[in-house]
Amino acid sequence: MATLKIRLANSASTSTLSPNLPKIYKIKDNQSYEISLVKSKEISEKGKKAIYKLFDENMSKLQQISSFPYTEESKFEELFNIDSRYILILKKSNKLIIEKEKEKEKGKDEKKENDEIEELINFNYNDLIGFCGFRFDTEETIESRDAEVIYCYEVQLENKSRRMGLGKILLNILEEIGKKRELDKIMLTCLKSNETALAFYTKQGYIPDEIDPTGMEEESSDIEEGQDEDGQDEDEDEDTFEWKVDYRILSKSLKDINT
Repeated sequence: MATLKIRLANSASTSTLSPNLPKIYKIKDNQSYEISLVKSKEISEKGKKAIYKLFDENMSKLQQISSFPYTEESKFEELFNIDSRYILILKKSNKLIIEKEKEKEKGKDEKKENDEIEELINFNYNDLIGFCGFRFDTEETIESRDAEVIYCYEVQLENKSRRMGLGKILLNILEEIGKKRELDKIMLTCLKSNETALAFYTKQGYIPDEIDPTGMEEESSDIEEGQDEDGQDEDEDEDTFEWKVDYRILSKSLKDINT
C-alpha cells in the first residue's frame, strides 16, 4: 500500500521532481542532446513505440530465455503504467516536438475533461538516444516496515551511445530525485546473464538488496549443505523441483548520498 510520501511523489509535477530539467548536454562527438523528465501518459504513441523498440532490441534475446519473458502487449502495459515516469535522452538536432492531440470520445457519458486538448511529447526512434523508466513505490524488507523507494525498471541506451557516461547521468538524476523526496533507496532487477549491466550497476554503488533472492538462496544453501528441511538429501527431490533464480535485486541507499 502506498504511503503518504509515495502518493505525494506520484502526484508531484515533473518540474517539482527535477527543476533542472529539461537540460542540454553535449556528448563526445560534440552533438547536443536534451534530457527531460516526463510522465508516461505525456508520451505520444510514436514515442512509446520508439521506447519499446529500443528496449526490445537491447533485451529480447536475454529476456525471452529468462524467467521474465514478455509479449509486446504485456511489455507495453508494464512500460507505460499510469505511475511510470521517464527520463528521456533525445537528440537536440531533432528538437523535442510537442504535439497537441485531442482524445477521442469514448461514449456519450464521457466526462468533459476527456475532451480537453493534451500536450504529448512526440519523437521518432531515430531521435531517441536512451531512457530510464521508473516508479515511486513501497517494497518489502526483512523488517516490519516497508521501504519507500524509487524502482528503476529500465535503463536503456542505443548501442552507439554506450560508454559515454550517459547511463551514469541517468542514475545520478534518479538519485537526486529520490534524495529530494527523502526516499530510502533506489531498487532495480537485473538478469544474471546481463553481465555488462551488472558490472555497470556495481560500479555505480549498487549492491544486492536484503530481499535479493539470489543472496537469500546462497545463504540457505550454505546452511542446508545439501539437505532439505526434513534432513533428507536434496537429490531425492531433484525431479520434483529444479529451479534456479536467474536475476539479482540490487539497491543503493539514498541516505548516504550527499546533495
